[in-house]
Amino acid sequence: MSAFLIFAALFGRITEWEHFPHYGGGNGIISRGDVILAATSGGLLFSHYSETENQLVVDSGWSSPGKLSYDRVSHVTYDDSGNLWVSMNGGGIDVFPPDGEKTHFNQIDGLPLNLGINQTLPDSIIYAATTQGLCIREFGFFDIFNNFSTGGGLPSDNITCLSSSDSGLYVGTTAGLVFLPRSADPAQESSWILQNIDPGSIIALEWQDDTLWAATSAGLFLRPPGQPWEQEALFPGENISSLAWGSGGLAAGCTNQSFILHQGEWQGYHNNLHGNALTGLLWLNDRLCGVLSNTYSDNRLSGAGLTLLLENGNWRRTFPDSGPVSNDLRDCTILPDGSVWVSSNRAGGSVFVNGQWQSLNLFLTNTSQCFAICQSGSGVFISSIGNGVDWLSWLDGTIETSLHFDSDDGFLNDRVFCAEQGDANTVWFGHRTLSETETSGISRLTWNPGDTTSVSVVGITGAQGLPSKEVNAILPTGGRYAWAGTDGGLAFVDGYIQTVRESYTVLDGLPSSLVTSLAMDRSGILYVGTASGLAYLYKGVITEVNEIDMSIKALECDNLGSVWISTSEGLKRFFRTTGVVEEYTVFNSSLIECTIYAMKVDSDDGYLWMATDHGFWRGQLESGLSGNGSEAVVYPDPFIPGRGDVLGIAGIPDTPVEIRIFDLTGTLVYEHSCNGRDNIAWDGSNMDGDPAASGVYFLQLEQINSEAGLLKFALVR
Repeated sequence: MSAFLIFAALFGRITEWEHFPHYGGGNGIISRGDVILAATSGGLLFSHYSETENQLVVDSGWSSPGKLSYDRVSHVTYDDSGNLWVSMNGGGIDVFPPDGEKTHFNQIDGLPLNLGINQTLPDSIIYAATTQGLCIREFGFFDIFNNFSTGGGLPSDNITCLSSSDSGLYVGTTAGLVFLPRSADPAQESSWILQNIDPGSIIALEWQDDTLWAATSAGLFLRPPGQPWEQEALFPGENISSLAWGSGGLAAGCTNQSFILHQGEWQGYHNNLHGNALTGLLWLNDRLCGVLSNTYSDNRLSGAGLTLLLENGNWRRTFPDSGPVSNDLRDCTILPDGSVWVSSNRAGGSVFVNGQWQSLNLFLTNTSQCFAICQSGSGVFISSIGNGVDWLSWLDGTIETSLHFDSDDGFLNDRVFCAEQGDANTVWFGHRTLSETETSGISRLTWNPGDTTSVSVVGITGAQGLPSKEVNAILPTGGRYAWAGTDGGLAFVDGYIQTVRESYTVLDGLPSSLVTSLAMDRSGILYVGTASGLAYLYKGVITEVNEIDMSIKALECDNLGSVWISTSEGLKRFFRTTGVVEEYTVFNSSLIECTIYAMKVDSDDGYLWMATDHGFWRGQLESGLSGNGSEAVVYPDPFIPGRGDVLGIAGIPDTPVEIRIFDLTGTLVYEHSCNGRDNIAWDGSNMDGDPAASGVYFLQLEQINSEAGLLKFALVR
C-alpha cells in the first residue's frame, strides 16, 4: 500500500507559481537616462516621462518570482559602475550588473535574519541600513553593528537612512542621527558622534550642495557648512516622508501635500494627492516626480502609484493597472465565467478577467476594510467594515449596477466580516462588532439578485443559540442551512426558523473554540480551522488533525482529495485519506513569506488562487478536473471507504457520464449514470448495497468526447 500512498501525496502538487502584485505603494524613486525606477511594495516599477501626454507612463515591472528575490522593494540605487542595487524589506539585497546574472545577498552573506533592508549605499565600502543594525561590507561578508555591539554608540538597531560625506557616514535611526567618521572603528562607542537634532525617528537625509538636510518626526533640520544643526522654523508642513534636491530647489514630500523651497520661501502643492504620502521625490530636469503611498496601510501596501507636478501646481497621478488595487488582500471569489474577484484591506477591490485587472472602486460606497466578497446571481457582494455591503452586477465583463445594503435593510449591523452564497437566491453574512452592546451574528439575505423589492433579511444571534456573536467564517450547505465559525465555537444554523441546530466547542474535540475558517469537501466532510489547529467533522464526530496544530487563517478543498490550509507557519496541504501533509515554504516553492487570508480553487483548470498581504498569487496544480480523458485519474487512490470518502475522476469533460466498476475477475460491482463529472461519487458499495472487498478494481467510463479507457485503482478497508 505504500506505493499508493506516495502517489496520493503527489497528486495535484503545485508546479507553477504566478504573482500579481500591486505596484502602487511607493518607497523611493530614481532615474537613469530616460528611465524612471520606483521602489514599491510590489516590486520595481519602470516608467518614463511622456512629453506629448505630459505625464509619467508605466512601462514594466519586476517582482518575485521572476527578476527579484522578494517583492517589497524599499530602496533602489546605482553605483559608479552601473550596477543596480535593489534593497528589499524582508528579502535582502539584489544586485544587477549592466550585463550578467543577478547577485543576491542574504543571511549567508552576513545580513540580519529578517533581511529588512531600508537602504543600501554602495561605495568603496558597502553600507546597508537594516531594521537590525548597520551592515558594513568591506571585504567578503557583511558585519552587523547594532546598539549592543557598539556599546550604545548606535542609538537604535533600526537604521532608517544613510548619507555619505567626504569625512564619513551619517546614519539615521529611529532614535536620532549619528555620524561615523570614515576612519573610525564602528565597534567603539566613541566612534559614533550623536547629532544635536530631534532624538526621534530620522525619515530622510538630503544634501543641498554642502548643506545637509534631515527630515525627522518632529520637523525639518539643516546643517550648513561649518555650522551647528538648526531647525527650519519657516517650514509650513508636517509628516515629512521624503526630500529631494535638484534643479527646481529643495522639495519635501509630506502626507497629502508637498513643498518646494525657492529663493528662501516655501511654496505648497497639494492638489490631487488624495490623502497619500509622497514617500519618494525626484527632480527629472526641471520636473518634480514622486511616488505615493497610503499612509494608513501597513508596509505601504497600497497607494496611488507615480505622480508628476504640473506647471499649474497640480499633481498628475499615474496608477499602475497591471495588478490588483492593493497588496493587502483579504478575500477572493470566482464567478462561473472565470472572472476572479479580490477585496483589499485599504483600497477597495479588483476583478481579473481576460488577463486584465479592473478596479471596482468607482462602484463601491467605501473602499476601506473590504473584507468579504462573494457571488450572488450574476454579480458579487463586497463588504466594507462599518459600511454594509455593495452588490455589483456583472454582465459580459462590465459592471452595470451598484446596490447598497446595510442595517437599515435588516442586517444585524454594518460590519460584515465574511459572506458566502447559499443558492441562487440566498447569501449568508457573518458579522463582527466594534462594541460589546452591538447586535451581531449571522444575517441571511434572500432575493432575486438585482431586484431590491424582493429583499428579505433575517438574523441569527446569541439569543438563538449562536456560540458567539463574533462570526469569523460562514459555510452554507444551501439556502436553508449553514455552518458558522465563531469566537465561541462551531454552529449549524437553520435559516428558515432562525435557530442553531448543532454546536461544537473544545469540549467536543475542537482544538480551540475560536473557529477561524471552514471548508467542505465533495464527500460532505467539514474541515474546521481554529486558533490552535485543524479538525474535521463527520457524522457528528470531531476528529483533530494532530499534524496541523497551529493557528489557521483559511481553508479550501480542491476536489482532488485534499484540503489547503493557510497557517501561521505557511501554506500546507492535508490528505485526510493518507494523513500526508505537504508544506509550501520559501525554500521549496516560489511563494514568499506572507499571510494568506483567503483561497479559492478553480478545480476545472487546476488553479489555487490566494489573497495575501503580498498581492494575489496563483498556483497551478499538476492536475485539474477538466480534460479530454487521455490523462484521466481516479482519486483518492488508494480509496478507503467507510470514513466518508467518495470516489472521483479527474481529467475528463464535465458532461453526462456513465461509470462501471469491475473487480479483477471482470464482475460488475457498480454502475451509475451522472449528469456531470462532479456528480461521480462512489462510496464503495456494490450493487446490493454491501461493502465491496479490498482489492484492485477497474473503472470504465462512457462519455461523449472523452478518450478515457479503463482506470485502475485500489480499494483498501
